[in-house]
Amino acid sequence: MGKKRFFDDRLKYLSFIQNTGEKKAISEKFFSHVASLSENKSYLRVLDAGTGDGTIFSNVIKSFHKYHPYTSLLITGKEISYEDLKNTLEKMPDRFVEHPNLLITMTNVKFSELGLIESSNKIKDKKVKEYNLVLKSNNSFDFNSQMTSNLLNNFIKKNWGIEIDNNNKTSYSNPCIIRVYREDHRKQLEKFLNNDYKNNNYDLIIASQAYRAAASVKVKVNNVIGPLMRLLNKSGKLLVTHTCGGDSIQKVLKLAFKEKEAFPNTAKDIIEYLKSNPIGENNIYNFSKPINYFFEFKGAPDQTVTELFGHNIDAKWANILYVGQIPERDIQNLENNRNLVNKIRKTIDGFDQIQFKNELFSITKTR
Repeated sequence: MGKKRFFDDRLKYLSFIQNTGEKKAISEKFFSHVASLSENKSYLRVLDAGTGDGTIFSNVIKSFHKYHPYTSLLITGKEISYEDLKNTLEKMPDRFVEHPNLLITMTNVKFSELGLIESSNKIKDKKVKEYNLVLKSNNSFDFNSQMTSNLLNNFIKKNWGIEIDNNNKTSYSNPCIIRVYREDHRKQLEKFLNNDYKNNNYDLIIASQAYRAAASVKVKVNNVIGPLMRLLNKSGKLLVTHTCGGDSIQKVLKLAFKEKEAFPNTAKDIIEYLKSNPIGENNIYNFSKPINYFFEFKGAPDQTVTELFGHNIDAKWANILYVGQIPERDIQNLENNRNLVNKIRKTIDGFDQIQFKNELFSITKTR
């Protein structure tokens, strides 16, 4: 049952990124923060705390090259999904051509373990599985061949597994780390490969949809935001963005699930909690004012039926359920009420546009 649910959730995720412009909207909000990174350092460290399919990860590297073309980029991606790890790596060959002085590190460990993965042999009594891919040549065709090689794929298949416990929570089967860099830039990156430098915390951390919307503020802070704040460099910045529904989304969800509140807390609630419950005794942080931004459902041409995700009304409904993170059991119960389902479909069809709303705020370490 657990494995089936994980697969179903992945199909909903694929439908959502296919039918909405969220990845583009999020990326565009991050670019100015990449541009404002220090220009006085020989290297900068960036963490994407959940790469997904790698679109935002790739866009961040592109923007980094635009604003910091001669600075070494050490970028880490956290991703537990085997499929999304492969999707992310497949987007990287061109990035190594454009920005040669690049070290990409991928890992599957928990947020609280990200500070340990590069310097530990074991995490929770499990041996860390390592793979270093040293890219030879200087063109994306050869890089792609090496990044899709059987050696790397076999390592991923063997080690990058998922375990699901009795509470239906996912975790890694092995803590893993993959490093990718160009051989002709090994000399510039040597000290980072050996972890032989003064500070291995991050200048910029990106947390995009890194927790469940319905989770309490305390859970979001203790499990995700707090551990990431502890990884910030001096003057480092954590960008947090999450869904908060949108008028049309919330109207449909309230009609369908009257007793449920899909988005029980906001960025403002999180910031107020952090101010009342400081992270680290000697650290001081600044919190930005949260901003809202929007993106829309992109309909298939001429209301056609898409091959994988169905008619527009069905796709809209699936995307609303996905962004509301509604459990499968509740959806199945709802589907038994045909009158209510028809009301929902009529409501969705009555909207000129389905608009999704996200929030973004930043946390900057000042001491």
